[in-house]
Amino acid sequence: MFKHIIRYDWLMLRANRTLAVSVSLLVLFTAFALWNGAQHVQFQRRTLAAIQDSAQKAYTTLQSSVRSIEAGTPYKGNAFQNPQDPYPIGANKGARFATLAPEPLALIAFGQSDLLPYYYRVTMTKKQSLYHAEEIENAAILYNGNFDVAFVIIYLLPLLIIALSYNVVSCEREQGTLAMLLSSNARFDSLVLTKYLFRFVLVGAVFSVVLLVGLLLARVNLAEAAPQLGLPQLGLLLLTTLLYAAFWFALSFAVNSFGRNSGFNAAVLVGVWLLLVLIIPATLSVLATTLHPTPSRVELITQTREASDAAKKRSSQLLSKFLEDHPELAPKDKQVDAKDFAVISLTAQMEVDKILKPLQDRFDTQLEAQQSLVRSYRVLSPAVFMQHTLNDIAGTGHDRYATFYAQVVRFYAEFQQFFVKKIFRQEEMSSADFERIPAFHYQKTDAPLLAWSNILNLALLLALTAVFVVVGFRRVGRIAHELAFG
Repeated sequence: MFKHIIRYDWLMLRANRTLAVSVSLLVLFTAFALWNGAQHVQFQRRTLAAIQDSAQKAYTTLQSSVRSIEAGTPYKGNAFQNPQDPYPIGANKGARFATLAPEPLALIAFGQSDLLPYYYRVTMTKKQSLYHAEEIENAAILYNGNFDVAFVIIYLLPLLIIALSYNVVSCEREQGTLAMLLSSNARFDSLVLTKYLFRFVLVGAVFSVVLLVGLLLARVNLAEAAPQLGLPQLGLLLLTTLLYAAFWFALSFAVNSFGRNSGFNAAVLVGVWLLLVLIIPATLSVLATTLHPTPSRVELITQTREASDAAKKRSSQLLSKFLEDHPELAPKDKQVDAKDFAVISLTAQMEVDKILKPLQDRFDTQLEAQQSLVRSYRVLSPAVFMQHTLNDIAGTGHDRYATFYAQVVRFYAEFQQFFVKKIFRQEEMSSADFERIPAFHYQKTDAPLLAWSNILNLALLLALTAVFVVVGFRRVGRIAHELAFG
């Protein structure tokens, strides 16, 4: 009997072209989103490769120049560009790049990768450049968001599910086929549930196949995305997407079980979509920025300039205090020249860093408070939870970029300290020193991809799906007679 129901449902979907249109749109949207994401990731990888190549060539050139000088060839260029002088090397010519490479599935969700830097140019001066640096993007794109797989899953997939399922029960009465179904030996609630399961399996299978084929065409390393066919990344992506689809099918089942007409069902489902996918996430975003506003960027720049001017005026005092606190940096058999440009500039920069640290800490604290608020209330909307989860799977979430930035700040201090010793001790750069200059290496955290908070959200999504299925299953059986003869 159930085979006949599935066959009948298949023929009905084909006849009114609902299935063809829905599946075609799903394939088209997913394919375009994968292409768009792949272009974004390729651009990042090309940029990082160009950066590393440029930095390597610069170091090779500098090291060769110093070797030539050490071999006896006199340096004839500008004295302020002398490769043996540690100040121009640390302040500009020997800059290191801190980079964050895309994860295997970075193409599925742009996340914060179009807002936050994935590389920094680190020098021993101007720590402020670490938070002033950012890619210049089209403002309209940043406001509206990018078209990626996460957008298809969160926003468009529910609409396609609604189009496929809003009239599963009501159309039987409206087309006059309900009496025939009720006359069969099978229970009506089981028949309706079978039709929903068939459509769920159909949508899930189509999306999974399109996604896997698209990832292969985009040359994504699936072995890295799903190590030993385990849960991480690819497995978690498919699991959460199928659960999210099941939630919307179950919700449609529950709405259909009230026995109203197709127009009413569609209006309710679209209204719930608006609430869960648009209104609640937007409200949480506004609430987070209102309750925990970050310091103004203008305020940060203004205080940077003021601190820099004040530090330059007190350069002699700052230098004396610094040498008192760090006598090991004083040159042997010499005295530090209080008028030396490199010494003055570096001393002033370290003072500016110290003055601005409270403001930077306040910025980080407020930003973390915003993220914490959204995490606490994301259970109100599956869309918010899905966005966070997909960002984590793609490696474009807030936590990964916050970890990257924290490592860059630590690296900045390490890089600066290397040249501080050279400059205050008045030592020249040797060719061997270029091998000793600190280099950045991103340390991936050991935090599990499926964190406890994500497990709770998945469990809640599964629980809500089960509740809607139970409600729909009970009500459909009770109203079958009313639908037939009412």
